[in-house]
Amino acid sequence: MAAPETSNKLLVYLGDGAETETFSHPCGANAATVTLTNSTGETEVLDCDDPTEGNATIVRWVTTQDTALSVPGVVAKSSFATWREWSDGQTIKNIRVMFDESGANGGGYWTLPAILTTFDLGRQGKAVINFTASIVAAGPRVWTPAS
Repeated sequence: MAAPETSNKLLVYLGDGAETETFSHPCGANAATVTLTNSTGETEVLDCDDPTEGNATIVRWVTTQDTALSVPGVVAKSSFATWREWSDGQTIKNIRVMFDESGANGGGYWTLPAILTTFDLGRQGKAVINFTASIVAAGPRVWTPAS
């Protein structure tokens, strides 16, 4: 059995809001967890041949789709203002979530409008300041495959 080829190239990029938007990886962000959610609705459908005795079937469909991210890291002086301004400004920012591989390996990125819901800062002793940013989608995500 062959071992799978794995990747460590999952990155989050923040848009600058310019008309021709530029996306950059915030310095200090050293991990990312992305949760893609499809919420469903459901109903029971009775057996047409035997509606009183036959088993009903549950039919499901997607009602909503959501995206949430957790981005932890260390506070880099060069990126702190970006996080603080996004949090204080209560704004929607375009972001990219990139699976940075070739198209042949499934690479590409999602682009989505997003809201920074929490920006946690912490430090213990003389250690550097750590952060965790929690981000949720403010609209649909769009996949762009790598070329």
